[in-house]
Amino acid sequence: MIKKYQPLNMVLLLLLSSPLFAGHYTTSSERMVPLALECRMPGMVALTFDDGPSDNYGTVLATLDNHDVTATFFVVGSKLEKQKHIDSALDAIAAGHQIENHSWDHADFFSLSLTEITAQTDRTNQIMWDTLGVTPRFLRPPYGRIDIPTAMPIWDLNIGVALWNLDTRDYELSSQNVLQEINTALNGASPDNDSFIILLHDFSAASVDGLDDIILTIKNRGYTLVSLDECVDSGSH
Repeated sequence: MIKKYQPLNMVLLLLLSSPLFAGHYTTSSERMVPLALECRMPGMVALTFDDGPSDNYGTVLATLDNHDVTATFFVVGSKLEKQKHIDSALDAIAAGHQIENHSWDHADFFSLSLTEITAQTDRTNQIMWDTLGVTPRFLRPPYGRIDIPTAMPIWDLNIGVALWNLDTRDYELSSQNVLQEINTALNGASPDNDSFIILLHDFSAASVDGLDDIILTIKNRGYTLVSLDECVDSGSH
């Protein structure tokens, strides 16, 4: 299940907000997209997995590889303090998947000050650079809770906000019901007109066990599965 918010230690916050950390990591050379909610072109679906790295990465990566599908993983920064999670994220990168920022400890941004949101973003950027050599392009706010004021500190760091337009509710549903959520959304859409950024969680047995069926269902409906970068950049000039 999604972990509850634990307040940041104020001493740590002051350290993470200091100039010692700011600007140390490299900044993304990609075009800054302030908000990713759907793809630029119809017919695309981006599978995105939140809250990792988890112990299920190996299984998820194997399934994606079997279907020749690229996905996007939003990682919690504090998890990259453990080598096993670093190794899992590196495996995802080696397989060609996209890794992005999902905050430091999954705190609700509506419960934080703007300074704390900066620290959550900046600290995760830093550890991703130090351990993975990755420069995040996007941050996905925990629980999707964001508005313009709370997004400003993220944008100030030249990071876009990535949300979704299809929540599978895999954190509370069975694999059969997750697939039904996807089918319901696709039934009301067309690859000629619509695109999706789908929210999944790699800790969820429903998504891990049902990933084969999810991918086949999406492909059989005529959609192309893409990374988040491909989703937001296709058709741009």
